Amino acid sequence: MKTVRQNLLAIPILVWFGLLVGIPLIYVVVLSFMSRDSLGNIVFQFTLENYQRVFDPVYLKVFLNSFLLAVLTGIITLVIGYPVAYITAKLERKQRAAAIGLIMLPFWISSLLRTYGWVILLGSSGVINNILIALKLIDAPIPMMYKFSTTLIGTAYMLIPFMIIAIYNSVDKLDQSLLEASYDLGASRWKTFLKITLPLTVPGIAGGFTLVFIPALGLYFIADLLGGGQTVFLGNLINTLATRGRNRPLAAAFSVGMILLVLGVLAVYGRITKDKVEGLFK
Repeated sequence: MKTVRQNLLAIPILVWFGLLVGIPLIYVVVLSFMSRDSLGNIVFQFTLENYQRVFDPVYLKVFLNSFLLAVLTGIITLVIGYPVAYITAKLERKQRAAAIGLIMLPFWISSLLRTYGWVILLGSSGVINNILIALKLIDAPIPMMYKFSTTLIGTAYMLIPFMIIAIYNSVDKLDQSLLEASYDLGASRWKTFLKITLPLTVPGIAGGFTLVFIPALGLYFIADLLGGGQTVFLGNLINTLATRGRNRPLAAAFSVGMILLVLGVLAVYGRITKDKVEGLFK
């Protein structure tokens, strides 16, 4: 009877998942095998041409650009986010609550507005250039916009809270007795960190990297505003094909490619966490 009740409680979740995730996903997959006419209208005629075009060297470079952006975003947010998360987890309760509030504060503001904030800072007539000119450190504005590095900065800034929170949860759950035992056995703080703290927080690092990597593939508006379209990423390409290009089948094929890339990352994350959990019980 208890099992039946548990299954009944799962029905709304399954319905929600089917309606909002399953059906759209099936639609995208089916659409990726369709054709289109000269006006961009969908023709229900099976074809593999869309996937053949995905493997074109020009489009493979787009996948490489997106993968590189997502990986570098993960690395940057990890390097900055780990110390922040570690220090936050060691604070007193009230200070910790205040720090977490500040970390989550950017989520209360539109991501589009925050991106425009970087435009105001980095533009040719932006705050940074105006200050440098006023201090007579430069004679002409420094071109800082419309580069891969600018897009990387904006993406890392937008997603770093995910990395911090994921690592914070991992550090906060550390068994303090293990750290105390390490100190009692004569290990230094640095050695304890490398041998105990860091390995035990690998699941948090992997989780944070995954949470950053996945959305970094699709934040196309950051690349549009900060990158100026100089470097094409998957999100920008899919958006352009589905709107101005009027080629939704090809856009769907690239979406499927992005989904497969995300599933690959999730598989690696699952493997890392599984190996870590099994290692703890050996």
